[in-house]
Amino acid sequence: MGGFGQQSLKNISQPIRVYRVKHAKRGDTALLAKPLLALPDKPSIAVLPFANLSGDKEQEYFNYGITEDIITELSRFSELFVIARNSSFQYKGKSPDIRHVGRELGVRYVLEGSVRRAGDRVRITSQLIDASTGAHRWAEVSIASSKTSLRYRMRSPAPLWPFLPLTFAKRRWSVRC
Repeated sequence: MGGFGQQSLKNISQPIRVYRVKHAKRGDTALLAKPLLALPDKPSIAVLPFANLSGDKEQEYFNYGITEDIITELSRFSELFVIARNSSFQYKGKSPDIRHVGRELGVRYVLEGSVRRAGDRVRITSQLIDASTGAHRWAEVSIASSKTSLRYRMRSPAPLWPFLPLTFAKRRWSVRC
């Protein structure tokens, strides 16, 4: 908004202060910022699509399957607020600022990761990030043979779930691929 100062106008006896309002241009995100979502009253998490680092486009279904399985497993806990797949998948193929993702989706934590396939080996990395600070809270690397049934299992789930009651932190969960 810009000002033109005091201006004399036709049919008005005294000068008045005049302002100019700029309309937002298409793609001008600074002027069209989305309202921030409030954090829910229970622990909240978004699982972003795992990145395909193998370079093989045919493996993307495998990566998205891992992401969907993690979302499904987390959704089993009624104590968690888990963002739906469609909301998380808007970040597919992007490297967004996790703090922005947290504000946009209204979550405290974001889980992201990647999958690399080389020969018969699959390497899956995952990181839990505190969306309010951008700090990593936990990370895991799993390596398995793709010829066997890959079972992605957390060795120690307690660090991943600092926001869960102790009874849930002791549970182990797995995702079949």
